[in-house]
Amino acid sequence: MESQGAVCAEADAANPAICIRKAEIGDARPLAVLMSQLGYPSTEDEMADRLRLILPRSDYLMAVAVREGQVVGVVGALIGLYLEMNGRYGRVTALSVAADHRGQGIGTRLLAHAESWLGTGGATACIVNSGTHRADAHRFYQRKGYQATGVRFHKDLLILWERLSIRENRG
Repeated sequence: MESQGAVCAEADAANPAICIRKAEIGDARPLAVLMSQLGYPSTEDEMADRLRLILPRSDYLMAVAVREGQVVGVVGALIGLYLEMNGRYGRVTALSVAADHRGQGIGTRLLAHAESWLGTGGATACIVNSGTHRADAHRFYQRKGYQATGVRFHKDLLILWERLSIRENRG
């Protein structure tokens, strides 16, 4: 998962071999692999398209962990506005570390980077969604101070819109 060599903005004295930097279009291939490992099959072209939309946004963070020139982890986060109360919240939208680099503190560093960015952006809380089948991830987030507060529901609207489009075309 080779990186395109941008200068790393954050290195850790305890683990200087890892640095965190903003993602770039050239990271599309390793990010596609990391998203696929997370359970979201992605191609390099799909990831490049996503990055072109995400990277220019000031309300969205996409950062990578790099070790010896290789992208070994990613975190995505965004800042939103509460509707139900005043203020801003943060949401970690993705956190993935390459399978052969897990257990080395990289996920902790990426999450801390995202939380710091969210706090700087005025977020007063951070929300993380994690699939029900990800018991290891749940333990990781709980160790980092996160609490399970609810259940997430999902509905695929693309299928709904495709059905409506078919009906409209018949009519």
